[in-house]
Amino acid sequence: MENFNSEFKIQQKLIKPKLVLIIKRFYVLAFNIYAWFWLFREIFIRESTNFEDYLLWFFTTIGMYYFVLDSDDILFKIPKKSAEENKKSSTKSENKV
Repeated sequence: MENFNSEFKIQQKLIKPKLVLIIKRFYVLAFNIYAWFWLFREIFIRESTNFEDYLLWFFTTIGMYYFVLDSDDILFKIPKKSAEENKKSSTKSENKV
């Protein structure tokens, strides 16, 4: 039974960060889709929304923006090349010419 518990904890440590990241990304994407849909609906379909509703939309959208800025792992990042890799790729291109 101890072996099962330790194996479970190891698997949990591997899977939990990936699952949390997927949930964060889904949450941000769903929020953005709904926020922009709501704004479109209020401007073009209903045409009778109070000013307070627009203020609420603005502050919730800004709040989500800062949530994304605070969470570095949510965005997809392209790894930058190091200076050594840039030198290697430039020397390879020079050798080809």
